[in-house]
Amino acid sequence: MNLTFEMLQSGDIPQINEIVEWWTDCNHDQIKKFLSEKQNIAIVAKLEDKVIGLIYGYSLTCFDCDKPQFFIYSVDIHEKYQGSGYGSKLVKYAVDWARDNGFSESYVLTDKGNPGACKVYEKAGLNHSKTDDTRLYEISY
Repeated sequence: MNLTFEMLQSGDIPQINEIVEWWTDCNHDQIKKFLSEKQNIAIVAKLEDKVIGLIYGYSLTCFDCDKPQFFIYSVDIHEKYQGSGYGSKLVKYAVDWARDNGFSESYVLTDKGNPGACKVYEKAGLNHSKTDDTRLYEISY
């Protein structure tokens, strides 16, 4: 099967409809509002033209760096496709996209109580540092 990735835009109604069908924590208006902000980033994973995953986050600027950072807020894979490596492929794609588009680093926070997420981030090549129960996964370019 052919796995592809696409940047999600506010006018991508068919993809937004597919996300809302399986990811019940959001609705059309929330997704469109998120996508209307220029610093917000969303990438979908498609398997044979069907949306099976979504990663979204933010382009952040800092005082001490002239390049933005990509903060990954959420990685979601359709329940039917979890455990098949698609999550780590989506994260890897997003991290590579950020590097290729001039970001200084990509990072995501999780806690050690979420071993599935930890495995996805490590498999995608992100390095982690431990602080109590919180783990910071990051990669600098």
